Amino acid sequence: MRPLPQCDYDRIAQAIAFIDANFKDQPDLATVAGHVGLSPSHFQRIFSQWAGISPKRFVQYLTAEYARELLAACKTVLDTAYEVGLSGPSRLHDLTVQVYAATPGEISSG
Repeated sequence: MRPLPQCDYDRIAQAIAFIDANFKDQPDLATVAGHVGLSPSHFQRIFSQWAGISPKRFVQYLTAEYARELLAACKTVLDTAYEVGLSGPSRLHDLTVQVYAATPGEISSG
């Protein structure tokens, strides 16, 4: 495997910072790729090489972690879903089951 260029590293670091600051808006691939000046397909490829996961999966993990924190702080499932940028409780349920293998109710009860 050939080494990855430094300019790609810088763009991925910039993309990670952008995603971290904007994950509540659930940015799509095209939005993040545009932010770092790359086409969506090229960005998807180099992000996955550098980070080891897709940009979408990275957004999901950040969202799930924030949701877990809110649920642990006794926020309702509905409030948590909206706070993390999801369209409703069913999307939160799907996300937490996928990431943590636990429902929002299980997470909030510890």
